[in-house]
Amino acid sequence: MEHVALNMDIKTDIVIIGAGPAGSMAANVLRDAGKSVVIIDKSNFPRHKSCAGGLTPKTISELPFDIKALSQHNSDKMLFKFTNGKTVDLNNELGACKMVIREEFDNYFFNFVIKKGADFINSKVEKISEDNEGVVVQTNNETLRCKYLIGADGANSTTRRLITNLKYKNPVFAFEGLVKRENSKKDVPTKFVFNKLGYSWIFPKQDHYNVGIGNLIFDPSCPKPRKNDLLDFVREELECDQLEHITGFPIGTEGKCYEPSSKRMYLIGDAAGFAETLLGEGIYNAVISGKYIGNAIKDSEIPDVVFEKYTDFLDGMKKELALYNRGAKVLYKKQRMSYWMLKLFFGRRFMDGYSTGKTLTEIIKGKYPFPSI
Repeated sequence: MEHVALNMDIKTDIVIIGAGPAGSMAANVLRDAGKSVVIIDKSNFPRHKSCAGGLTPKTISELPFDIKALSQHNSDKMLFKFTNGKTVDLNNELGACKMVIREEFDNYFFNFVIKKGADFINSKVEKISEDNEGVVVQTNNETLRCKYLIGADGANSTTRRLITNLKYKNPVFAFEGLVKRENSKKDVPTKFVFNKLGYSWIFPKQDHYNVGIGNLIFDPSCPKPRKNDLLDFVREELECDQLEHITGFPIGTEGKCYEPSSKRMYLIGDAAGFAETLLGEGIYNAVISGKYIGNAIKDSEIPDVVFEKYTDFLDGMKKELALYNRGAKVLYKKQRMSYWMLKLFFGRRFMDGYSTGKTLTEIIKGKYPFPSI
């Protein structure tokens, strides 16, 4: 995609910074409502995105398109391995996760909303300001004026830095890479291997495994995962030492601290810290936050009303994230208890709940965590 304009002023209803799943979902809702939308991203599409590429059924149910053509694997079998070496094997024929290649998924979603009439600018955002008439966004090429700004530019969000004081106090970091199936001596289903700070994963795709290692609980006394830790994991679990395309990336998990700093400017997805700390899932909360901010804006021209609707959603999101945080502390810090909980009763409940598209709050408390639209 080329710039829609260069070195000129642009007026639009909404500017969305970041063209990943969060930004694309917001654009989809807003274009369906007839709003003019400009998406800004520093990358052209398709672009590489560090991510394991697992879509839970609850995510898929929110998408405005069928992912069948993008699906690489259905995780109807999942293994959970603990530090004591014991493994819990959970199965559901519906599958608790559909595997996609993340850059393919993002590119498909991006082009889906471009075809709906969203405009795209490939630029870097440099400054954001607000006045009585709205929001002004300055890039390295353009100046844009809009009624609302949505920051959807991921865990390294420029928008967050420019419009909020939100600091990530729990730096969560991961490494991932690819192992070609032909180089692996084992045929492995979807697998999580837990340690006291987080987990390693194996996510099967058609011709390769996506493998990774990450800390989901911050402990300043413990080192961050390293590339060598990932290589050691691959050697042990896949009996292979041929690891390709290794990348490191942060995970945005500080959503419990996010408060909108303006009634015209909002963060969604990893930019707002909405990734959960139990298994590191971020795509569902990215998509659902894009849906809610899109609906809040399309339903009202009044900033106070938009603010009220989105903060109602944030209340539910923070409770959902808090539930994940509590679960993570048990899972990673009390591994013996976690093993027996998964093996004896909660594993089946968790697997069946995820496979039928439930949120964690629905699985545990029996109620949907977010307000009705």
